Amino acid sequence: MSENVSHRPMPLASGLALVLCGVSTAILAPTLDQRVAIVAALAGVGLVVAGGREFEAPVPQGRLWTALGAALVLGAILRGETLADPRQSVELVPGLVGMALVGLGVRPLGQRVARRFVSAGLAAMVVGVALVGIFEAAGPLRLLGATAAAIAAWDVAEHGISLGEQLRTDAETRSVELLHTGTTSAYGAVTVVVALVTYEYGATGLPSARSSSCFRPRSLCWRCSIGDRRHCHVVE
Repeated sequence: MSENVSHRPMPLASGLALVLCGVSTAILAPTLDQRVAIVAALAGVGLVVAGGREFEAPVPQGRLWTALGAALVLGAILRGETLADPRQSVELVPGLVGMALVGLGVRPLGQRVARRFVSAGLAAMVVGVALVGIFEAAGPLRLLGATAAAIAAWDVAEHGISLGEQLRTDAETRSVELLHTGTTSAYGAVTVVVALVTYEYGATGLPSARSSSCFRPRSLCWRCSIGDRRHCHVVE
């Protein structure tokens, strides 16, 4: 197989992967300043990725556009690090770094290097989720949603790389890429819903604190055995 890296990865899958990275980061970073930084970083990564491709449509390309994209990404990350509330920085910066790494992975590169960048991007986003969970005690919906979107981004990027290894980027694979992205996203959404339902209702059948108040040595609950149930705190 030719080593011409301009044949991979697929452009549509690359763009969808970056969008999912943005979604994952936005779930953890809800404020306006954070969202502006996410949009700026997403635009910058898009310019960097487009700079290594050839398009029939008029897409901004060239070294100047690539440099502008890199500046936008760096500016967004620096902005995230200088937010007034350190907790907002924790929410934002790992996701932006992960987005940038995934962007480098879906830019035409060698196979091994591309996959390593994408995997590193996933790792950065998962670290961000963990930090938010540890330092902010965020709810399960935010944590599960951000994790599912990050994994979906990784999977879509890997799929785009795999298709690019087998086919040229001008091959008609949009339906395949869209179907794969939709299936992956739907699976992630279902997984989040099932996990939330399990979290909320999975322990319904377990004894509560009150109902287990008489789960003690027999000698301490002897009154129950003689029928004096007024002094036994068992909930019927």
